[in-house]
Amino acid sequence: MTTKPGPVRRHPLLLDEGAADPPGWIRVLLGALFAGWAAILGFFLIGLPERAPILPDLVEARLEDSGVSNPITAVLLNFRSYDTLLEVAVLVVAMVAVWSMDRESRDLARTEARLGDPVLEGLARIVVPLAGTTAVYLTWAGGHGTGGAFQAGALLAGAGVLLTAAGFLAPPTAAARPVRALVAMTVVLFVAVGFAVIPWTGAFLAYPDGWAYPLILGLEAALMVSVAVVLVELFVDVPSVPDPDPRFKGVDPTGDPLGRVVDPEGALQSARPAGGDGAAGEDGAEPS
Repeated sequence: MTTKPGPVRRHPLLLDEGAADPPGWIRVLLGALFAGWAAILGFFLIGLPERAPILPDLVEARLEDSGVSNPITAVLLNFRSYDTLLEVAVLVVAMVAVWSMDRESRDLARTEARLGDPVLEGLARIVVPLAGTTAVYLTWAGGHGTGGAFQAGALLAGAGVLLTAAGFLAPPTAAARPVRALVAMTVVLFVAVGFAVIPWTGAFLAYPDGWAYPLILGLEAALMVSVAVVLVELFVDVPSVPDPDPRFKGVDPTGDPLGRVVDPEGALQSARPAGGDGAAGEDGAEPS
């Protein structure tokens, strides 16, 4: 004859009780060290002598050589074009990270249920042409005034999201070669232009005289498209949530996430059978 064991307390293994934390004096010492380091940095920063800003003067003095009259565009696409190249590379890496987690779920695919939404369809027919035209204008205006490829790409991405939500545009997938090409287009173009100008200027991404404006405008146009595609992809190509594991049915959310039964010291005592059949009773013990 078997006896039913007494109640077993479920131990929430996800709850950090601080058992593995270092002694309190170590945390105090680390806090004091970081506070002292911050105080030293603040002292030297406050004590720095004041000097007139020289970067605006340098940009203004070389603005005519940049090929554009907008100082922001001159810095981003000429004087500090390396930074913009790295920013675009970060967008591509983010997109590749999203693709690596893809489970091929497309909840925004055009279905019959979406065809009859007059609000989305009417809004898309009005907003998308205006957004596309404004994006092109912002890209062109970035050379001499307010605008730029990033702003234009964000606006164009909004139009793409609206088209996808309304069902007019099938959600792009990582398997589509045109999507991959558009995402990587700006990085490839940046690198190609950088190497192509070396025979004339002797430096990477240093534009020859008379070619700065058309090269910058071309890079801005490619950047607008790539930014738009990446932002739309990040919206519609996120990883899907898998179906719940049937083994987790009936698991006590305040206890072990796998439904195991542990003793008060945290040692594993028993486990639930898969599927929830014959699971432990309310007192946490296995049936006899």
